[in-house]
Amino acid sequence: MRYGIDHPLTSARRSIAADERGFFALVTTLAILSIFGFIALGIEVGKWYIVRAELSKSVDAAALLGAKNISNPYLDTYFGVGDGQGLSELVRVAGEANFTPGFFGANVPTIAMVGSVTNGKVTVQGSTDVFNNLARTLETPQTAGQYEKTQIGALGAAQQREAEVMLILDQSGSMSGPPIEDLKTAAISFLQFFEDTEDNDRFGLITFASGIPEEPGYEVTYHLQNYFVSGMSSIINTMTASGGTNAEDALDRADGVGGFTDQTGVPGDQRIQQFLVFFSDGNPTAFRGQFVRNGVTYDAVGYAASWDITLMRPDKQFSWLSGVKQYKTGDGLPTSSTSCIHEGTPYANTKWLILQDPVYGVANYSNLIGTSNPQACDINKNNMKNYVDAITKQMAIDHAQVLKDKGIKIYTIGLGAVDPTFLAQISSGPAFQYYTPDSTQLLELFQQIATNIKLRLVQA
Repeated sequence: MRYGIDHPLTSARRSIAADERGFFALVTTLAILSIFGFIALGIEVGKWYIVRAELSKSVDAAALLGAKNISNPYLDTYFGVGDGQGLSELVRVAGEANFTPGFFGANVPTIAMVGSVTNGKVTVQGSTDVFNNLARTLETPQTAGQYEKTQIGALGAAQQREAEVMLILDQSGSMSGPPIEDLKTAAISFLQFFEDTEDNDRFGLITFASGIPEEPGYEVTYHLQNYFVSGMSSIINTMTASGGTNAEDALDRADGVGGFTDQTGVPGDQRIQQFLVFFSDGNPTAFRGQFVRNGVTYDAVGYAASWDITLMRPDKQFSWLSGVKQYKTGDGLPTSSTSCIHEGTPYANTKWLILQDPVYGVANYSNLIGTSNPQACDINKNNMKNYVDAITKQMAIDHAQVLKDKGIKIYTIGLGAVDPTFLAQISSGPAFQYYTPDSTQLLELFQQIATNIKLRLVQA
């Protein structure tokens, strides 16, 4: 055995082993750096997603608020900007306010409305830069500055759903003077809240007193239609106060020709949102029905204020049917064949067909009328007044319930001496009821309802 001299093979092995150790050290170092890089990248990517989620919430909130205020006429003045720029400014401010500067290294975001309002839809875009604290440690001289920050973007949109809105406005005699003028101002202001979406929404108008004024060929005062602000405003400006309060016919018309779209069988998520705003300053005093006088049947309005009067036309605000008395009651036949006789002499009388009605007739109201005979001659006029007072309210309540059963939301606004219990029964609930003793408050109440309707119409 020889000592002190390495075998050539042994030296080679040691050299290879040393090289392997160097190689493994290099690989290990590269692996650690790669792992660290992936960890850094993972942390940065996670941060990007968190920032993007926060930015998305901000632009969604801005879009929703923008959609709610599409027709808000006060935005330009509030923000002190040019005509039509208030909505964009509201969107910007709302988006920035909902994002915390410095959130995970992000700077102040840029929030802006994209384009203009289209079909009631507001689109908002947001972007912000996120500083990459960890990823920057991996930069080389060749990539300096490339990984310093990453831009994050988000897009949000909200849209007002299509709506149908019917205004029913009382123009009876008790509205004369300042109340009718205050009502005009309030109702026109209500319309203007929807001016920017009148190409998408449909509005209708029914004004009522004893009768309901009609334009030639129209079944209601103003059909539900698009582009309504100018036309309806003109009609509202012509309103004058006179006559009784025929609420039941007005509510019934909302469900007829020119009224709300019938959505029977339409799935809930595809339904048009429908709202009715009912205003009155008094309790019902009239109803529409059929009456027979001297053998001739009339479509007319019965009035509860007095009984020795003629019947009224249903298509005019306050217009009598000449010579057609609503009292005295009887069979409505000519005097030559009537069964109504006083002291041996037949007399002209009027048959009220509603007394035969299974719901509103003598079958359920004999205690008020004083008879169970629907053709009774000369029913006591005080009894008839009490009877009409009762049925006019009940008919209005029943018509409103038909609308509510179809998914139509009913707001009520009461003024002065109106019965709040009656309006509560018409409305869709406490959140839909408004009242004021002062007509100068009508503008505020109508604007509150317009705002509430717009809130209900917004969807993300």
